[in-house]
Amino acid sequence: MSKWVAVADRCWVRRYDEWDLNVGLVAGTGGALLIDTRATTEQAEELATHIREVTDQPVRWVVNTHAHFDHVNGNSVFGQAEVYAQENAAAAANLPASTFAVAKVVDLGDRRAELLHLGNAHTDGDVVVVVPDVEVFFVGDLIEESAPPSYGEDSFPLEWPDTVDRVIGMLSETAKVVPGHGAVVDAEFVRAQAGDLGTVANTISGLHHGGTSLADALRHTDDWPWPLEHLQDAIKRGYEALGTPRRPTLPLLGPG
Repeated sequence: MSKWVAVADRCWVRRYDEWDLNVGLVAGTGGALLIDTRATTEQAEELATHIREVTDQPVRWVVNTHAHFDHVNGNSVFGQAEVYAQENAAAAANLPASTFAVAKVVDLGDRRAELLHLGNAHTDGDVVVVVPDVEVFFVGDLIEESAPPSYGEDSFPLEWPDTVDRVIGMLSETAKVVPGHGAVVDAEFVRAQAGDLGTVANTISGLHHGGTSLADALRHTDDWPWPLEHLQDAIKRGYEALGTPRRPTLPLLGPG
């Protein structure tokens, strides 16, 4: 059975077996902010019960880190809360939510939470929730600890490394980073995963620049930091962004 883990003062994470999903909770004097709501209403109802284990503050705000079902499908259980989502995420999941484009600050009473959209990555609607007074960063699926980052049909593999670099720019060596799935990590882990994300982007770009067809790129086995089966959508999405590769130009031969 999962339990709440205190990441910092009045900041908790609970790692659920279903989808290995992390749910975040931040309490202030004005109420509690919940980060993601699990995959079903039944799971969210269980979550609502679990919240009472650590705080009596009502959940007044919900933030969805992106639009995927395992993060948003429990929203309706928290009907009294104001839901925040990046505008692209809200559109993708038909979420009734208060939307923002780049940044939003939520006043929790004696502290604040900063909601930041730093660029395209896992989706085009990823949100990082920063609790600046304790240097805690809830980053959703921008970072994963228990498995390779999830490249799906709505991912942006070529832009993902730059987006994570913007997160890194805010991290001190004592910052605590809560990924969407897996254990809490530190800045060193995020930097290492950013390097691997960069390797994926550079390998895709290199294959494309070299005139490699999409079919051949999908079979390319060298240079990847993760197993090829995890990267099929990354390669497809990268090629979609770059367009049809040009065939290599052969040098003109003069008279022999």
